[in-house]
Amino acid sequence: MTSAPPLSPLTTSEALPLDGHLVHLPPAPPAGLATATEVVRDHLTRLGARFGPGSGPWHPDGSATPAPDRYATAGPETVIGLSGPHHARGTDLTLRGWPTGDPTPFDETTAQAATGLMALHGRANGGPRPLGTDFLGTLTGTVATQALLAAALSSLRGVPVRSARVSVTEAALFSLGPYVAAATAGDQAEEVPSPPYRRAARPPFRSADGVRFEVEALEVQPWRDFWKAVGAPAKDIANSWRAFAARHARAAAPLITTLAQCAARHRYADLLLIAERTGMSLCSLRTLADRRADSDVRYDDDPWELRELPRDERDGLPASPYTSSRPHTGFPQLPLGGLRVVESTRGVQGPLATSVLQALGAHVIRIEQPGGDPARGAAPLVGGVSARFTALNAGKEIRETDLRTAAGRRAVAEAVAEADVFLHTWAPGEAARLRLDEADLAHARPGLIYAWASAWDRAPDGPRPPGTDPMVQAWSGVADTVRTPDGTPAPSLVALLDILGGHLAAESVLAALLARESGAAAGRLRVDSSLLGASRVLLRPLLRGLDEAPGTQPAEAGLVTPTADGLIAVGAGAGTTPAELATAPTAAWLGRLHAAGIPARAVVTDIAALPQDPALAPYFTHDGCARPTPPWSFS
Repeated sequence: MTSAPPLSPLTTSEALPLDGHLVHLPPAPPAGLATATEVVRDHLTRLGARFGPGSGPWHPDGSATPAPDRYATAGPETVIGLSGPHHARGTDLTLRGWPTGDPTPFDETTAQAATGLMALHGRANGGPRPLGTDFLGTLTGTVATQALLAAALSSLRGVPVRSARVSVTEAALFSLGPYVAAATAGDQAEEVPSPPYRRAARPPFRSADGVRFEVEALEVQPWRDFWKAVGAPAKDIANSWRAFAARHARAAAPLITTLAQCAARHRYADLLLIAERTGMSLCSLRTLADRRADSDVRYDDDPWELRELPRDERDGLPASPYTSSRPHTGFPQLPLGGLRVVESTRGVQGPLATSVLQALGAHVIRIEQPGGDPARGAAPLVGGVSARFTALNAGKEIRETDLRTAAGRRAVAEAVAEADVFLHTWAPGEAARLRLDEADLAHARPGLIYAWASAWDRAPDGPRPPGTDPMVQAWSGVADTVRTPDGTPAPSLVALLDILGGHLAAESVLAALLARESGAAAGRLRVDSSLLGASRVLLRPLLRGLDEAPGTQPAEAGLVTPTADGLIAVGAGAGTTPAELATAPTAAWLGRLHAAGIPARAVVTDIAALPQDPALAPYFTHDGCARPTPPWSFS
């Protein structure tokens, strides 16, 4: 087996992907876009771009005369610029809250209400409920960074991108695509029970000594053995398994109350012993205070890691490590047109990452096991294929390959030989075991971007829980900010970290492609991203930024309450009470609040209705189910 030479962080190289670029930010972005703008600033400067007050935009003649009026706030939108080296003209990105033409006030709470995120999160908690974090602002900042990196890459490939557009609404809809697809799958559309569920309880559970803990079982046998040992009735164990196994996909988990009651009879230490014996996994919920003490937070690790093979350690590699990517002939071709990505992934994180790259123009080859990915058969089905699977994988070229065989591994190497990127989500050590690590594949394709999207990066120390979204939420402190209606910490059953982690994986690949194309990296590159890294990005204002950058704190939560005919979400500082809002219809309140400049929105309670909304219908396509369109546009 070929051993991998040591890799060094790209940050120790002579140049970063955006070395010489300038980030141009508005002097004061709208409050609702502050988080997204800060994410863009943070990620671009980590990649080498410089930022300073009064840097000003570029002009057609190549000068950099300050012109702050171009970045002035205009309603719920702002403009972010990225200019090339030597102030070469770059890309203006217009960042909006609502889609084009909607001037109404905007903030995180109303965006969660209008895009269905609040309804999804509330499925397990008694009705629509806002998240306790600026999730959509963070997500949109990542999507906006993707757009600027893709535009810079396109310009290097000979097709300048002068402008791009991203809205929080479109970023949210695109990212929630699997949930919308499942809810709109025609006669097969799933029916999710409306909480509160009768005789139901869901993780996290509480032990006899007061420890709140998340549970995970990837197969039914550990589930059965654990709960049998804890003392739960066999019927309740069996009846709960299917709901538990599907909780991540459906954002709901109606379990049987007796499971929680049985767990509450045992001390947490005893439950850990039972779990170890039966193969079950437990993780106690950690607080933000616990998380702040971890080394990756103390030293403010990057959300991803780009590493380059040192120049003097390329023994055995061809003399020319990289040849330029395929021709890029211009619009309407997208920024990644002509590039090829090979993936071997499961779940949400990896397929979402490559669907982002596909939406930006790359051709994606998906490696699946013989017979296809088992997720293809998960209900609801559209045309015989899972609607959720289709939302993440439509349009990809599928190649069924048995990686356990030498022939299958050769097939992967042959696919990679014509590719620019290889991305996988295998368990730690699996790539080396399969002889498909970055050193092995570098011989098939010099200059390959080798990407790994994992659950954990360098933490936690010691044994690690299974890398599923709820477990990482529990360990990372996300569950401490995402709470139940009574204020109890609990992971959201929406795949928050899978979604954000998938976008960050795509962002890291774009940064690596840019480094390769610009010459910032002379050899092959490896990029690592993780769900834990996504949690750091999401919680950064809470974990590190409170003292250093008070303006980056999550905005004060708004109000979600009934009106005379529905539910309304109102931004902070409205000065209205739930009792007042209950006296008039939603439409009447929206008119009054918008006139006063206060963000307000009707709360979407059924995500199946999103594609039917006249304001949102243009952002969906229909092929047996509704699928959101990409969140960017370029010109």
